[in-house]
Amino acid sequence: MDRVRRGYHGRDWWGCAREGATLRLQYPDSAPLQAWTLLCVARSGEDAVPLADAMLSERPGDPWALFARAGALVDHPGRGEAESIPAARVAQTALPDHPDATWLLARALVVHAAQSEAAAFFAAQPGPTSAQLHALELAFTLNTPDVNTQRVFALAEQARAADPRCVDAEFLPGLWLLNRRRPAEAEVLVRRALELSPHSAAIRSTLWSAIRQADHRDAADKRAAIEADMRLLLLTRGDAPEALMAARQASQDMFKETYEALSDELVARFPAYQQADWARYERLAALWEARYERRQKGAPDPAADEHLRRELDAFIARPPSRPALLGDVYHERYRLVRDDDAAAPEALLAAVQAWAPHEQRNIHSLADAAVELAERTPYRTEAEAIARLALQRLDARVALVRAAFSDQAVVDSETAAFSTALHGALGAVLLAQGRRAEARAELDAAWSQGKRTSPELFVRMAALAEAEDRIADAEALLAEGLSRWRGEEICDKPLKRLYQRQHGDDRGYAAHRQKLEAAVRDRRRAALLSTAIAEPKPLPPFVLPRLGGGEVRSESLRGRIAVINVWAKWCGPCVAEMSALQDLADAFAGAPDVVVGTVNVDTKTDDLAAWLAERGLRLEVLLGTRYARDNGYDTLPLTLFVDHDGRIVFTHEGATERLVEEFTWRIEALRQRASAPASKLVRPAG
Repeated sequence: MDRVRRGYHGRDWWGCAREGATLRLQYPDSAPLQAWTLLCVARSGEDAVPLADAMLSERPGDPWALFARAGALVDHPGRGEAESIPAARVAQTALPDHPDATWLLARALVVHAAQSEAAAFFAAQPGPTSAQLHALELAFTLNTPDVNTQRVFALAEQARAADPRCVDAEFLPGLWLLNRRRPAEAEVLVRRALELSPHSAAIRSTLWSAIRQADHRDAADKRAAIEADMRLLLLTRGDAPEALMAARQASQDMFKETYEALSDELVARFPAYQQADWARYERLAALWEARYERRQKGAPDPAADEHLRRELDAFIARPPSRPALLGDVYHERYRLVRDDDAAAPEALLAAVQAWAPHEQRNIHSLADAAVELAERTPYRTEAEAIARLALQRLDARVALVRAAFSDQAVVDSETAAFSTALHGALGAVLLAQGRRAEARAELDAAWSQGKRTSPELFVRMAALAEAEDRIADAEALLAEGLSRWRGEEICDKPLKRLYQRQHGDDRGYAAHRQKLEAAVRDRRRAALLSTAIAEPKPLPPFVLPRLGGGEVRSESLRGRIAVINVWAKWCGPCVAEMSALQDLADAFAGAPDVVVGTVNVDTKTDDLAAWLAERGLRLEVLLGTRYARDNGYDTLPLTLFVDHDGRIVFTHEGATERLVEEFTWRIEALRQRASAPASKLVRPAG
């Protein structure tokens, strides 16, 4: 049993599952051996709950059978959240004071409980604990907001002292360093972990990430090092889905043919494993992302859409183990129907109703689908049921957010955003039914949340205003909505249709729209400038490498206004607004008192220069993954507006439709603050 347990804690889950199966031929009556083997099976990506249930049936009430079932549930993507913690408590009761049972309960709490509950558990542990419990506390600590280097390495040393062969005492600090863009230090620790557990796919995958980020290696050296190590892993663990998955992910950008071959192998050899689910899902995601790009370019391809439809149906026919993936696939299936102008109302209803039972995360999208159903089909009663279902799921969604974030402000912001979207959608559905008073109550509830960033909300409030014959209000709402992110896409057509209903055609619409936008511009500017921070804090100091060579120190910004955009290539809104950010930089290129720059937070940056050149972007890019993480810059895109004294006076989260205009307003406000006498400066309203 000890060998299997050590393999588990060495992150060689497929290896310990295979070794456990072999050892069970010699020791068929060892319940601990069987239990730990099943935990290895669960971590390797297979559903081990049926196997644990069978063990419990053969050994009713056996403490190790209860342990096995709890361990299998922790890693079950569908049942773990609800069932694993109670099951782990039962196992701990059955194995009182046993370190394995204590560790398992701690792991269930770390994976599925709120951070506060897991923290309280670790704080309550008496005296010295096992190396595995120290390592688990370290894993938990790495995901807490206020973690620091001293705490990380103190916990690692405690685990190492309890067991010098503790793999996670080396691996977890290495992973933490890597996430803070310290790849050279990370690589040393990860290689130490590999000496203790040489066949672990998870550890080797992290080593490849460290090699990718290494500044002292050129692209050819990185490629050769990763390829050689990948071959070594596949030689020793080529029959493991986790090894195939790790090699597949590393191959995606570097070895395209290898990536496709490993994807095929995963799906063919391990169809019941989570890794195969991810491979199938990622292939589908690539297809629907390609469809999105075609639509953005105005280049539809019906044959490609039909191919995507068939692939979605095939995925649904063999459901994945992770329910969230199925929700995403049904969502994309609905979008295909929604975007088909020839689709029958019954088809749209069927697509929404098929999707609704599987959607737990993107409930705002489900609510939007209810609006689409109410406005495009006669199925308004069914649409109301969908909208109310989304609202019912809000509490569960908020609970997930509370478990993920200890910062109450983050939770409140997320809750307000969802509440705004869901009440706004229900209001639109009720308005489509002609239930105006009820619609007004829901829309007022949405508007009162203060999260007026969604252009859809402006469209829905404008529809209510028009229904109440408040045409000027409706026009003003739509004109203001144009300035929100995606406002042109969402608000222009409703504004034009409103104009046509009032005037019979769209002649004169362009001039009318300009007049409306001018009327709301002063109000928008005043609202934006009112967000100035009452007591600005200094920009956190930095010394960051510049893409292309050299480094930039925060001190070099003093005496100038700095606009600093924090972004990543994987962030869609970030990418969408980059050309406008370039326009802003060009507009102020000759201004000695203004600097416009960016901080990129991608972990993989070796292709970043080519990516920027391909898009004609010449912005200064600093590499600051660790800087952003250490300072809590988690929402992307994020733009900081820093005054002459190095203080952050404005922040802007998310993308904006009117970037050049709105960012210029902030820059001009900072210029005025700098030139105004101290006695004339007035603190903004907080």
